[in-house]
Amino acid sequence: MRKRGIKERKGVSPLIATVLIIGFTVVLAVLVINWALPFVRDLQEQTEESSNIQITCAQDVIFSIRDVCDSGANQVKLTISNDGNKDIDKFIGRFFRSGDDVDQKDIDFDSGGNGLGSFDIESDTISVTSEPIKNVELIPVVTIGGKETSCVNNIRKFGDIDSTGIKACG
Repeated sequence: MRKRGIKERKGVSPLIATVLIIGFTVVLAVLVINWALPFVRDLQEQTEESSNIQITCAQDVIFSIRDVCDSGANQVKLTISNDGNKDIDKFIGRFFRSGDDVDQKDIDFDSGGNGLGSFDIESDTISVTSEPIKNVELIPVVTIGGKETSCVNNIRKFGDIDSTGIKACG
């Protein structure tokens, strides 16, 4: 029986080892890409939707509170002007009696539920729990891409929390 020398030992050739390493790397890369691709697409869609909402709210949703007055019997009359080219479906109204005493109501400005059309002025009377109302905040709600969205950066305020209350209607 003859002993083999170092040169005669069997093993994987360097060429085959390199091909195997490259093959494993390619397979691993394909698996990682297929796993990560849905996450990247979802992130891209969410970013696009968020950007569209922010742009629409900033450019197209413009309104002002023309007047707020106390019409008595726990009623507040609001007059709102939509100065933008986007219809406002409704408003989220916050009616403050003090810093921590607040009523929150949805305000449609239309009995048909159509909201406040672009370049339109509407008045509505809102029932509140108790008086005196000192401050009113309105947040517009619009439909963007078939989805109802609150434009929380477009809050408008009327009145002063440190006052005795909003004026009576004349």
